[in-house]
Formats: sequence, structure tokens, C-alpha cells
Amino acid sequence: MLKSSEAIFAVADVTETIRFYRDILGFESEWLWGNPPTFGGVRWGSSQVMFCKQPNFTGKTEGLQHMFRVTEIRPLYEQHKKAGAPIIEDLSNKPWGLSEYVVRDPNGYYLRFAGPEVYEPKKSATETLPPHIRIEVRKPSLDEYIRLSESVGWPKDLKTMPHALDHSLFCVLAIDSRDNQSVGMARACGDGRFYTIWDVIVLPSYQGQKIGTALMEQTLTELRKIGPKGAFVGLFTGKPDFYGRVGFIKDLGMHLAL
Repeated sequence: MLKSSEAIFAVADVTETIRFYRDILGFESEWLWGNPPTFGGVRWGSSQVMFCKQPNFTGKTEGLQHMFRVTEIRPLYEQHKKAGAPIIEDLSNKPWGLSEYVVRDPNGYYLRFAGPEVYEPKKSATETLPPHIRIEVRKPSLDEYIRLSESVGWPKDLKTMPHALDHSLFCVLAIDSRDNQSVGMARACGDGRFYTIWDVIVLPSYQGQKIGTALMEQTLTELRKIGPKGAFVGLFTGKPDFYGRVGFIKDLGMHLAL
């Protein structure tokens, strides 16, 4: 069974390469082998990259890629900009659900730094909730739940979705009063001490109109009514920037699938 994987880059100068990864990229520790060094590496947390002196590869590694996964992408991006890293592709959200930017190292390797999507308000985003959107505290029908889930590409599961609704503490819906159609929802679960929030959904055509924020604010208002002060409220997300704006703090966590 595989335990880990570590890249070994062919480089022209091990010492200069390590200096770049340490001083510009911010790697925390380093090691060298040989005098003068012909091998070495750098480490940052659990990530390590090693370098082997192979001058015959000089000029032949241009554009070869390696990806680093990070937990908070924007602060690292700003750190690398400030340090003068040669960023050849600016930070942006990608269609595959990550936010990435690319740095070129001294040997021509393209280092892709990737993390959770960065929240970026749409150009059409509004500053306040539109007057025709009302927020209701009620559970959606199964048809509403399915329609909203499918609108954002989440799978339909007729075995578990009714159970999820039945065992929710409450749900919050966003309704377009012009046709009384549900355009967003959030679902809360809990046991009186620990609470979780699930299925925060806004129809794609309604995103950027403060509906998601209104859903979260109403959900937290309802939880404060029923939960003791200081009770834990958690959620799983790939968009920490959005939830940070309503008070959530990024923390450590673990999970498993039954």
C-alpha cells in the first residue's frame, strides 16, 4: 500500500535551487548531500521536494508541472508576490473546483499552488438582498430539495434525501415572491450541544444577490434560539472565504464514510 510520494527534480544547481525554495517560496527546512552538493531537498510541513544535480537536463525541464495543495491559497499567493516569486499565472478559480496560481522555478518547472476556491463576487453582485426575495423557515418538499440540489450538480439520492429532511432540525428557504419558487435553501441538524449546517444551495441564476448570506444569517439566528450559548456549529465546505464572512473560523477536523 502506498504511503507517500515525493518529487525529485533534475536541476542544474542544487544549492541555488534550494535557496529559491527557501527564501522566495518559504519552505521551512532544507538538507544537502555532497560537497559540492549533488542532491538535496526542502520541506514545508508534510510536503518535501528533492533535487538532483543533472546539468544535462538544463533547458529540457521548461514547463514541466508539479502541484502543491494548500489550505489557504490567497495568503500564500500574497506572500509569494511580496517575495518576488516569478508568478506566470495569477490566482484564479478554475472550472475543476480549485483556485490556483503558477510560479516558475529557476529550472523552468511550473509549480502550481492550489487550494479551495476563493470567493469572488460576480460583477452583477448586489449589495443587498433583492426585495422580491423572502426568507422562510420551513422544510422544503422533496421535489424542491431535489431541484435545488440538481441545479448545482449534486446527485439525487431518493433513498437518503427524504431521511435527511425528516431528521433535520429545521430548514431555511429563499423564495422568489414573483412566482413563489424556491431559489435557495440551508439545512440544520443537531442534538442540543453540537450542530451542523448542510445543503447551503442557491440556484446558479440567483447567485451574487446576497441570498446565500441571508440563508446563513437566518440559519444562525434560528440556532441561537434553540441552542445553548457557546454550542458548536460546524460545516464542511470548499469555500471558506464565504463562510468566514458570517463568522465561521477555519479549524482542524476529521471524518470518515460509513
